[in-house]
Amino acid sequence: MSRLATKKPSLENLLYEHQITMRPIQAEAFLAVLESGSIIDAARRLNRSRTTISAAISALEDDLNAELFERSGKSVHPTDLAWSIQPDCMRFLHTYRQILARCELERGGIETTLRLARDDSLPEAFWLEAMRSLKQRFPLTGISVYLAPPQELPALVSSQTVDIAYGLDLNKHTDNRIAVASLAGLRLIMVASTQHPLSRLPEVTPEDLVTQTQVTLAFVDADEQLVPDILNSSNYLALTQYELIRDAVMENAGWAWLPQPLVDPAVQSGQLKVLKTANTLLWKEFCGFHFSTECKGQVTLRLEEILANYLTRFS
Repeated sequence: MSRLATKKPSLENLLYEHQITMRPIQAEAFLAVLESGSIIDAARRLNRSRTTISAAISALEDDLNAELFERSGKSVHPTDLAWSIQPDCMRFLHTYRQILARCELERGGIETTLRLARDDSLPEAFWLEAMRSLKQRFPLTGISVYLAPPQELPALVSSQTVDIAYGLDLNKHTDNRIAVASLAGLRLIMVASTQHPLSRLPEVTPEDLVTQTQVTLAFVDADEQLVPDILNSSNYLALTQYELIRDAVMENAGWAWLPQPLVDPAVQSGQLKVLKTANTLLWKEFCGFHFSTECKGQVTLRLEEILANYLTRFS
């Protein structure tokens, strides 16, 4: 009979119908016999006795009330039903091994999942490489990344929306449960397009700045209002990401304070100009935010090592 001649029940339906819990040793033995075509070869592959493999197959057939192999002397021949449930058994065994591996991760201090928030004060290319490196080293850890303005990062940790957050420390913190750890200082540089009127001045004064549009950050505050990161001025364009601000400034929309890692390439290529003022540079701390009672796992510690190594270029 062709293996595709009739539709056979799935393993999931068989287990549900008979209220059976399949044991991993049964699935392992079944697949080994199915693939090798021999109980002796399956026992050798699994480093178990022939009796153990034979007993596991017989127990599985009894539990399922189904014939999976036709026996003739020492030979076994898979039935059509055996071939039809092969994919389900493979998925079952794969899931079981993943469960074991994740439990082993937890015992070894490796996060099974990591919910991460960050700002975009560091280039996207850096973050993509950092995530690739983490997944290569910790392939079973699920990592979720949420992009937010730096002002919103502490609140995301405080509400337990994320496990940890990384970005510039621009807020006064009111939640004493949140630990703030500085990874490095980072420069904010005042820039404008090379075609902007401010770029033509030999020195820019505060009076000059207020006459021109400032491109700045917009963020959601504690009252859930979208507000600009600016005081005592209505001449602004507020956006939620530093990269959007940089792009707007390069299009001559205004001037802005921007993190050095984002503006260096554009300054070097002549698209942006550092404005000459009494305070051309501002220093801010690039920090990690997390609950003070929570211990950092190996994935988090490795990410902080990657961040610290990168930030030393700009210290």
